[in-house]
Order: sequence, then structure tokens, then C-alpha cells
Amino acid sequence: MDIEIDAQSRLTITEQIVGQIERLISEGELKEDDVLPAVKDMADRLQISRMTTAKAYALLCEKGLAEQSDGRFLIRVKK
Repeated sequence: MDIEIDAQSRLTITEQIVGQIERLISEGELKEDDVLPAVKDMADRLQISRMTTAKAYALLCEKGLAEQSDGRFLIRVKK
């Protein structure tokens, strides 16, 4: 999964993560039941705080695009 943060963007980091994951879902790169990287792993990879990553994942859950199960975040594709 290729997600990049643009420090010059007008979007917040959370919005950038959510937007890029939404794009990956719509392009079929992420599919139903795919597991997102752990919050710590994603935060470390993007060099951002865990809180920001957790906020992005929570927003994906609110939108119905992800679901937390057994400490993991799974992709949920809207049908």
C-alpha cells in the first residue's frame, strides 16, 4: 500500500490518509477483508504520530470503509 503525506497540502494529514485509502479501495488495490497496517507501523512508516493514524482509521470506520476486529483494521467495501 503506497500512501504518501504532502506537507504542503491544504488537507490535514488525517484527510490525506483517508483520501488515499478511499482511492486505493475505489481502484481495487484494497479489497474486502484486507488488513490495514497496524497503527504503530503506519505511523512509523509515514513518520507521523500514532494519534493521527488512529484518527484516520477511526474516520474510515465511521465512513463504513473499515472495521476494527481483534485489534486489526479490516477494509469494508461499500456495496
